[in-house]
Amino acid sequence: MGTLSSGVYRIFTGSSGPKAQYLTASDQGVTVLPWGAAPEREQEFRVEVREDGLAAIQSPTKIFPSRSLSYKQPEKGQRVILGPMSDFPTREWKITKGSKQGTFTIGVAGDGQSLVLALAQIPIFPPPLELATSAEDGWTFERIEQD
Repeated sequence: MGTLSSGVYRIFTGSSGPKAQYLTASDQGVTVLPWGAAPEREQEFRVEVREDGLAAIQSPTKIFPSRSLSYKQPEKGQRVILGPMSDFPTREWKITKGSKQGTFTIGVAGDGQSLVLALAQIPIFPPPLELATSAEDGWTFERIEQD
C-alpha cells in the first residue's frame, strides 16, 4: 500500500497471520490483541484522511459521534487513550510510510519531538500503547471498507 486513504481498517503490528497484534479500543483502554480476542467493532477503526495528509483514527467505526485515538499531552511516555466523544477537535495523526514495506508510522501531528504510536515497553498483558520516539515495528492498515 503506497498511500493511505479514508476508510475503515484493521490496524495491526508485527507479522501478519496468527502472531499479528491488532489495535484494540475498549472501555478498558487502547491496546493490541490477536484478531478475535475482542469484539470485532473494538478492532476496526475509521481513518479520516485530510488533503494535507493528517488523519483522525476513530472507534467505533459506525457510530457518530465516535471516540478517537488520543492522548492528554504530546510527551514521550504519555499513554494513548480513547478521547471522549465530546473531544473536539479530534486529535489528528500524521501517517507516513514505515521502514518496512507495506507499513506505516502513526505520528503525533505538529509535534517537534517526532513522537509515534508504540507499544509500551513494560511487561504487562495486554500491552498498553504510548507515545515514543520510535516504534519497533510499523503499523499495517488492512482496509475492510471504503468510503
